[in-house]
Amino acid sequence: PHFSVDDVASVLLHLDVSKACTPDDIAPIVLKECGLALAPSLAVLFNTMLYTGSVPENWKLANVIPVFKKGDKQDVANYRPISLLCIVSKVMERCIFNYLCNYL
Repeated sequence: PHFSVDDVASVLLHLDVSKACTPDDIAPIVLKECGLALAPSLAVLFNTMLYTGSVPENWKLANVIPVFKKGDKQDVANYRPISLLCIVSKVMERCIFNYLCNYL
């Protein structure tokens, strides 16, 4: 696939800003508000990564946070894990998802 600036901008402009800050310390609101300015650079980055097959190491890491469900807070079974991933990697994943959905 080849991602256009419009493909990337569309994903950036539809980011959910209520999500937590990610391990790279970039809040989704920053990417959303700066989406039109960042889209050209991110499109080049994503296309280069697809062409070379390389992914930054920090995109392969996640911060796992236990979130309390209900019941006794001392019981570990009452927690569920959530994984905080790099927001830019999630933008690229959404671009790939959109491409595949349009292809199918």
